[in-house]
Amino acid sequence: MKGKQNKKRLKPILRKSMLTALGLGIALPIGGTLPQANAGAAGSDIIISRPVLSEYIHWLNGSSEDPDFHSIRPLSSIQASDKTVLIDLSNHFPSDQFDTIKASSYDANDGNVAEVYVDVNNKLVVTPFSSGVVTITITANHIASQTTVTDNIQLFISKQGDVNNDGKVNSADAAALLKHLRNELNRRSYSAVEMNRMDINRDGEVFWSDPQALLEGYSVAKLGAKDNRYVLTFKQLDDAPYALNAQLIGEMKTGVKITSTVEYFDADGDYPNTMLYQWYQGSDATGESKTEIPEATSSEYTITANDVGKYLFLEITPQSTSDEQPQGRTVTIVGKQAVEGPPSPP
Repeated sequence: MKGKQNKKRLKPILRKSMLTALGLGIALPIGGTLPQANAGAAGSDIIISRPVLSEYIHWLNGSSEDPDFHSIRPLSSIQASDKTVLIDLSNHFPSDQFDTIKASSYDANDGNVAEVYVDVNNKLVVTPFSSGVVTITITANHIASQTTVTDNIQLFISKQGDVNNDGKVNSADAAALLKHLRNELNRRSYSAVEMNRMDINRDGEVFWSDPQALLEGYSVAKLGAKDNRYVLTFKQLDDAPYALNAQLIGEMKTGVKITSTVEYFDADGDYPNTMLYQWYQGSDATGESKTEIPEATSSEYTITANDVGKYLFLEITPQSTSDEQPQGRTVTIVGKQAVEGPPSPP
């Protein structure tokens, strides 16, 4: 019922001067709405509007302007200039564990939204070109296991003032701001991407000064098609976990309990769940004809007489607590030699 009442209140506001309704004292054009502007119709040179934010990226600062923004530990910084964003990847992929760090991007506009690459200092360099959404894929080689791991994040780019992300800047954006500000209880449902779009005056928070800044911007032509300022927000995409540097420990002889070790890695920072294990035996080291050993589903296995002359294999499947990508790629490790029997009696 409360939501319906709010909708009724917004309709008459849109019919008359929005600024007058807000008590800002600046008249709108006849008709009571702001002129529509194509959010991507500005000139060719984008100006990055600070702060640049990030959402749910556990290794990255939440804001380019506030190093301690929503952070309880030191994180990688977001360095934003008018034209580019630099993100240091050294903490995310330390040089003593990873090398060959690269980045690529994909967007629906065939690469016209942004360009990304990793420079010689292991910094992710992002240059935006237009409004849109870009998927950034960062890859790194895990040195010990020679495994390529992947971290996918998204970059949302929108015209400053395009609150509802409909490609236009008009009174609908002011209405979206009003809806947010009037419904205090619903604020937690807004994402960092949405909150960043609503921060019109770029002071790092959303308040009544933002609809005022939106409407005043039009009165002096600071917002709209002639303005090249764009708002950027990075967001984590869910990636599957990895089982790295898996090894078997113990002699390949009957009666010996062999164990396995493995390193869990998840680029998103998702916590590990129970690993899945399955042991096999095969006639050769290739494992082409390996067969499952029933009920051998733990990280340890005691070699039996049935394994003599066979190679042992262990499949490990990493699992995380993530709801979207809980299970990673299965890795297989093999014993260094075929199983030997006990020594012959004297």
